[in-house]
Amino acid sequence: MDGFTLNKLKESVISYLPGLGGALIITAVGILIAFICVRLARKALLHKKVDPSLTTFLCRALRILIYIFTLLAALSALNISTAGLIAFFSAAAAALALALKDRLNDITSGIIILFTKPFITGDFIEFGKYKGFVQKVELIHTVIKTYDQTNVIIPNSIISNAEVNNYTSDPVIRVQIDVPIPYEADIDKVKEVLYGVIDSTPKTVSDDDHTPTVRLESFAESSLDFNVRVFCDYADYWTVYYHLTENIKHALDKNNISIPFNQMDVHIVSDDSK
Repeated sequence: MDGFTLNKLKESVISYLPGLGGALIITAVGILIAFICVRLARKALLHKKVDPSLTTFLCRALRILIYIFTLLAALSALNISTAGLIAFFSAAAAALALALKDRLNDITSGIIILFTKPFITGDFIEFGKYKGFVQKVELIHTVIKTYDQTNVIIPNSIISNAEVNNYTSDPVIRVQIDVPIPYEADIDKVKEVLYGVIDSTPKTVSDDDHTPTVRLESFAESSLDFNVRVFCDYADYWTVYYHLTENIKHALDKNNISIPFNQMDVHIVSDDSK
């Protein structure tokens, strides 16, 4: 009985060897094909100057797809039915989808962002209270690096449904500064001083489509509010902004033009009858 069982085991192992060898060969070939296809796809996408984040996503999707077909082919070589396995994975995928509903929403939004390209890696965008450069767009989240070198990680489902200003769509960005001036000040003199500051500000752009302006914007309760607008490359935004802000103050002080500020006058009334 023991000899019969041993012989039966040997026959089973021998009968499975061709299938096992075939499965190993299919697996090795599948891995090699995945490596070659992904490498060629990456080169082609980079040659077409496709966004790096989209390139990474497409290459990952291609690799996973090849691996899935390789696994099914290897199982078929072992004479293992793939119908039950496919049904199992389908049920598992449905359960996982319910458990990770919010994450799937992020992934869907990430795919939409990658293909519609409202912004791409390297763009300078404004989202809510954040301004910065897009570091990368992943399937689940987008990473923005602000000027203080902070990486802000935003879920794709949030950023895809919010208002996003993409300043890189035009390489030139507008810098705007509001300047309050006393009512008694000479308007023409104020504009002359502010235009002088603009002329002395480096890295500004001035052409027919990007003309610096100084305008009286509004009449506030205690000041005349002037609006200073200049243009520059988006990479120079903060350099121009801080230069303008500081030199406007210096120029106003030099010309004896004050900047109004809120203050409270307290009047004490004495009662002489006491």
